[in-house]
Amino acid sequence: MMTVYRQWFCECTGEPRELVSDPYVEEDTLEPTCPRCGATPSSDPKHTISYSDREDYSD
Repeated sequence: MMTVYRQWFCECTGEPRELVSDPYVEEDTLEPTCPRCGATPSSDPKHTISYSDREDYSD
């Protein structure tokens, strides 16, 4: 079975940095957030967010 994992990145520092999930945000609005600039996939005013899909073929 193949599962696809999406990794989000922010390039506000000039290099891609993986976004992290904030455990203090309410669960229904949980989005990965840049620890440096606070950007999220739905709120990216500087257009620094990108993503990469990783496939996992474990059984």
